[in-house]
Amino acid sequence: MTADLARVLLFLGVVISHCISTINFTPDVIRESTFLTTLLHITRYGFVAVTVFVLALSMRGKTMTATAFWRKRIGLVLWPFLVWTLVYSITDHLLLPNDPFPSFGRSLGDLARTSVTGDAKYQLYFLLISMQIYLVFPLLMKAAPWTSRHPWWTLSIAAAIQLGVFVFYQYTPRPPGQPWQTLFNHMWKLLPMYALFIALGLVFAQHYAAVSDWLRAHLLPVVLVSVLASAFSMVAYLRGTEPGNVPETASAAWAPSLLPWLVGGMVLLWLSTMLWDDLRQSGRPVGERAVSYATLRAFGVFAVHPLILDILGKFGFFGLLAQWFPASAILRTTTLVIVVLTLSLLFIDIVLRTPVSKWVVARDQIKRKSRRDDAVAPAKPGEAAPGGQ
Repeated sequence: MTADLARVLLFLGVVISHCISTINFTPDVIRESTFLTTLLHITRYGFVAVTVFVLALSMRGKTMTATAFWRKRIGLVLWPFLVWTLVYSITDHLLLPNDPFPSFGRSLGDLARTSVTGDAKYQLYFLLISMQIYLVFPLLMKAAPWTSRHPWWTLSIAAAIQLGVFVFYQYTPRPPGQPWQTLFNHMWKLLPMYALFIALGLVFAQHYAAVSDWLRAHLLPVVLVSVLASAFSMVAYLRGTEPGNVPETASAAWAPSLLPWLVGGMVLLWLSTMLWDDLRQSGRPVGERAVSYATLRAFGVFAVHPLILDILGKFGFFGLLAQWFPASAILRTTTLVIVVLTLSLLFIDIVLRTPVSKWVVARDQIKRKSRRDDAVAPAKPGEAAPGGQ
C-alpha cells in the first residue's frame, strides 16, 4: 500500500495546488501562494515515477505482448480522458465568465484540438502523459535487463536528459512561426521532460527490496540530503522573486533550480509512505481503511475537482470566502480545499454506483451486495472488510 498512499497524497497535492491558485493571486499573497504551487509541481513528476514503479513491479516475472498490454492499459485512461474533454469543452462555456459558446464548427475544431493536446482543462494533460507511458512501457521492458544490470548508468543518463531538457525549455527563445510555436508550447507534455522520474520508477521497481532496505538503514543521511536539496530549490525561488512580483521563470515546472526539490521531495514523500506502511504491517491503527477509500476515488477527484471549482466560482462562493476570512488566506484556502474535496467525493460516490463509472472515474461500478449474498458467503475470520486491503 506504499504506492497507494503516495498516489493519494499526490492527487491531494493537485487539488490543493489548484485551490491555492484559484483564489490567491492578488499582489499581497502572490509570492507566497506561487511558492506553494511551485513546490506542488512535484505532483506531476511524482505521478510519473509512481506510475512506472507500479507498472514495472506488477510486470516482474510476467510476459505480455505489446498489443495485449496496450489493449489492457490505454483504454483505462483514454475513455475517461475523452469523456472529461467533452465535459469541460461544454461546462467551461456555461460556467466561466466571458467565455460564450463559439459556432458549432469552431466547437468541433476546439474539441478535436484539445483531444490531442489535453487542453480542455488544466489537469487533463497528465492523462496524455499516462498514455505515453503505457505506449512506451513495452520498450522499457525490453530494455529492463540492461537497466537492471546498470542502474547507476540508467539514472545518470536519465538525469542528464532531464537537466538538459529543463535547461533547453527554460532558456531557449520560442521559435518563430506558428507551427513551431505550437509544438514548443506543448513539449512539456512529452516524456523527455520526465526522463529521470521514469528511470527512478523503473530502477526502484527492479531493485525494490534492496533499495527499501538501504533507505531504512540510511534513513537519517537520506533525509538530511533530501532536505538540503529541497532547501536549495526553495532559496532559489525566494531569491528570484520579491513581494508582489513573481517572474514566470521562477515558478516554472521545468526550472532547473527546481529539480533538487523534485527529487528530494519525492524521496521524502516515499520515505513517509514507507514508514507508514511499516506501521500498518505491524498492526498499528494508521488509517488503512481511509487510504483504501481514497485510493478508489483518487482518479475521480483528479478529474472532477476543476468542475467543482468552476461551479463554486459561478455561484459566488469565492466571494463568500473573502467575506468570512478577509485577513487569512490560509483559512480561505483550507476551507475551499475541504469543500472541493467533499463535493468531489459525493459526486464520485454517486458515479461509482452507475454503469458509466469506468468511463468517468476509471473504476468499475460498485455493486451492492444483497443480504442473500452475505448469507451465502459469510466473511472468513480475519478477512478484510469491503474497501480494505
